[in-house]
Amino acid sequence: MNKLFHIELARIVDQFATKNECLDFMVNLLSESGCLSFPDRFAAAVKGREEIMSTGIGREVAIPHARDLTVNRLRIAVIKIKSPLDFNSVDSQPVRLVFMIAVPQNSNQEYMKILRCLSEYLRQDEKRAEIIGSQTETELYEYACRIEDSILAQLSADA
Repeated sequence: MNKLFHIELARIVDQFATKNECLDFMVNLLSESGCLSFPDRFAAAVKGREEIMSTGIGREVAIPHARDLTVNRLRIAVIKIKSPLDFNSVDSQPVRLVFMIAVPQNSNQEYMKILRCLSEYLRQDEKRAEIIGSQTETELYEYACRIEDSILAQLSADA
């Protein structure tokens, strides 16, 4: 499996005016990394999913995602937002960590497992606090790599 996280996909941002501004920023990051052939279509898929139900999973975390034909490899962008953002989360709390997953049309099983592993990892208060405490984008990326190691270990255990 290709790497899920890449250094250029880990960002610390001061603030966003709106949830859509945040989503557009993340789609742009993924697009620049070369995993999206039609960023506008992917953005529409992500926003359409958000309209059905917010991906704000609670505990200051959101995991927007979409599976689309325009995605050529599974990648995850991660941002830490210094000024928490209203994301219509299930617990009504604003969000400080956002993980956007771009999923190729043909990888449903793998992606569901990755989503589950990521959610389980982020439910752990200590680990989530470490990531939120990241001071630099390099540090944020290093925490993302730990998450990836955990996901890969889980996937190989399931295999």
